[in-house]
Amino acid sequence: MPRTACMIRQWVAVAGLLVAAGCATTAPPAGTSEDVILEAPEAQVRAAFVRVLAEGGYDVTQGAQDDSEIRTGYREEISNYNWLYRTQFGVNRSRVIVTLTQESETATRVTVRMMYEGKDGEWMPLAGSWVPYDAALPQNASNTIRLVKNELGLL
Repeated sequence: MPRTACMIRQWVAVAGLLVAAGCATTAPPAGTSEDVILEAPEAQVRAAFVRVLAEGGYDVTQGAQDDSEIRTGYREEISNYNWLYRTQFGVNRSRVIVTLTQESETATRVTVRMMYEGKDGEWMPLAGSWVPYDAALPQNASNTIRLVKNELGLL
């Protein structure tokens, strides 16, 4: 009987350590988000975002004209070393959600959310799952807004 009690205490201790280790990890980044007011009509801002995102390699899904969101599909980013993609290192991907709100006839509030993901696993990422990462500079929300401001001539 004392041996069974000792084993139960050991299993409880192991379970407690596993729970503590699971709670000690940090939450993954949720991507980048940027909120700004642009001094341009909503139609011009919408057209500029569609052009910038399409030039950046995204498949833009534009809703109806009264729809306030512009969404993109995932853009897979493969470097010059495509053979590494097939063997070891995997690939990163990103997508964008832009929300447009008309503040006045000449101003538009813009919220850009950029989600950036990469394969989980160091050696076999092709079998791994997608996990959130911090966006690289060309794929972050503030850089996308800078490109749109440049497209609109606001810089």
